[in-house]
Amino acid sequence: MKIIDSLFSFDEVNNIYNTYRKLSFKRTEKDGEGLPYTGLVCDLNFEDPVVKLIIERTKNNFGKLLRAYINLFLKDEKPFFHQDDTRDGHKTLLYYMNPEPNKLDDLGETFFYINNQVQSVQPIPGRVVIFDAKIWHRASPLRDQDRYTIALKW
Repeated sequence: MKIIDSLFSFDEVNNIYNTYRKLSFKRTEKDGEGLPYTGLVCDLNFEDPVVKLIIERTKNNFGKLLRAYINLFLKDEKPFFHQDDTRDGHKTLLYYMNPEPNKLDDLGETFFYINNQVQSVQPIPGRVVIFDAKIWHRASPLRDQDRYTIALKW
């Protein structure tokens, strides 16, 4: 797992948030077969400026991008652990869009199940986490506001 902080300036974080949270979101995702829908999604075009900028600034070389979208979790969502892909070499990148500083009790972490332990990553504004798509993980909602993350998958 790799964490990159301050990928964007304070002004860029605010601009991305204020622009992309206004898009249209739909409830179309399930964390697994037989599970209820969780979160809302807005698909992004691979040529979208923020997608291209994230790829450029993270200097990734993961190959062909397979999917780009924004996850929106409302404060009462209850996501499940899931894997994004079970094939070798596939990666997931999450960019935490919310611009407000995140304090410990604000929640909104992404939980990862690694070596029989749960680890978490705080949704710090402008933070990126890149991980093997095989890793079991789940989002958690923020306590008092909607949680937005851009997800890129290779």
